[in-house]
Amino acid sequence: MNNKFLSLVANEKFVADELINFCKENFSFKILSTRTLSNHALEIEIENFDINKIQDLNKTFNQKQIDFCVRDQNFQDFKVLLCDMDATMIANETLDDLVKITGSDFNVDETSKLAMEGKIDLRTTLKNRVEILKGQPKSLIDEVLKGIKFNPGGKTLVSTLNNLGFESNLITGGFKPISTYVGEKLGFKNVISNEFNFDEKDCFTGDYIPITGEKNSKYKYMETISSDKNISFQEMVSVGDGSNDLQMLKHSGLGIGYHAHQIIKDNINHQIKFTDLKSVLFYLGIQESQFID
Repeated sequence: MNNKFLSLVANEKFVADELINFCKENFSFKILSTRTLSNHALEIEIENFDINKIQDLNKTFNQKQIDFCVRDQNFQDFKVLLCDMDATMIANETLDDLVKITGSDFNVDETSKLAMEGKIDLRTTLKNRVEILKGQPKSLIDEVLKGIKFNPGGKTLVSTLNNLGFESNLITGGFKPISTYVGEKLGFKNVISNEFNFDEKDCFTGDYIPITGEKNSKYKYMETISSDKNISFQEMVSVGDGSNDLQMLKHSGLGIGYHAHQIIKDNINHQIKFTDLKSVLFYLGIQESQFID
């Protein structure tokens, strides 16, 4: 018998009994037990759920604007958190913000969108955007930092999992020192990112050190963690939104798309579409009383 746990999360308070009855009326799985995670999050233990029918859940819960996750592991079975930065932990696309500050007429928004949807090569778009910065002062970064908007729930997510013994990693195709700033603000234990090169006048050289810029680099970092620390992929939780996160999400024990591009929605079962980053904790079966703000 392979029982699973269904986590349901909404933006507003709901009546647990009503939601349980809704599940009974709309789905054929057997409910074994329920557990309240908060006044807007519920965990239901279900028997013999066919994971191939997850799209049925998706269609039904989308109509009610409820985010959900089906898992067979509890948070004690996980050891590592991997989070993308741009458009995941923060609302910004920080390299695009830098390019816009220069006044360039390069269409960064459209280019980034196509790259995150997997329609054009990410490394090429990174190279093109970084080249635009050549000769610009490093001080432009300070302007970007002032405009960073942290997505709701991110600090709680990282603080709570740190407190539970997770190794938290901000892993991004973005760039230091921006990633360092974001990582420190959110409390990540490790920050893995690209790094700009600067000349003797503290101006951008137009090139960079591609720590995670190559194809499937986030997945390769997972392999490094697994090898160095004897941690399996199944013990990893990952969160991201774009094409360069896809392999990381697919191979994690629990991969979650956050307000994601279509390529992630099409390939990853678990999504956060309506709620915030605290839903990752609910997806792991962690009660709100355990959250660290």
